[in-house]
Amino acid sequence: MRKLAVTNRQKEILIGSLLGDAYITVRGQIQFEQSDHQKEYLFWKHQELSSMSYKNISKAKRFDKRYQKEYFSYRFWTRQYFLSWRERFYFKNRKIVPKDIQLTPLSLAIWYMDDGCLSDNKCILATDGFSKKEINFLQMLLLKKYKIRSSVKNESKIMILKESLNKFFSIVSPYIIQSMRHKISDPVTTS
Repeated sequence: MRKLAVTNRQKEILIGSLLGDAYITVRGQIQFEQSDHQKEYLFWKHQELSSMSYKNISKAKRFDKRYQKEYFSYRFWTRQYFLSWRERFYFKNRKIVPKDIQLTPLSLAIWYMDDGCLSDNKCILATDGFSKKEINFLQMLLLKKYKIRSSVKNESKIMILKESLNKFFSIVSPYIIQSMRHKISDPVTTS
């Protein structure tokens, strides 16, 4: 039986990705996928996780019937090492937030690059797939560990409060890759 050595950095990238767009198959593979516009980010992740991933990155084409438009994305999979992670991050086939999750600055930055946006000086983390209890737990983690205050927007998104934006960006900024720098802001003045 092959054993996989996962570095701390890789664990942090995986955790941030699983809070974001990645998912774990029932066979224990983690799939990463990003739109054509964010392919540089996906290629960066593939490089970071190359010791546990298949070599090929595939291009997928999807047709959105609502808008009658074709979309392209890129994706790759890890090898089947992550059954134990599947048990931690899923309950009855639904992705969950494990109670023992370690939210490091790098995992927070990955989560933000995957599922965050900056719009009108508002920083939002999408948490649509998580329960209200899990969203509140993530808010508590942000507050307890980083003193980042947030609110819940539309019952499914975490919005970083204006008074915590500088702190949030100072934590994630060192880890935001060049092609994703549009997601961070200059310091915000709070009054």
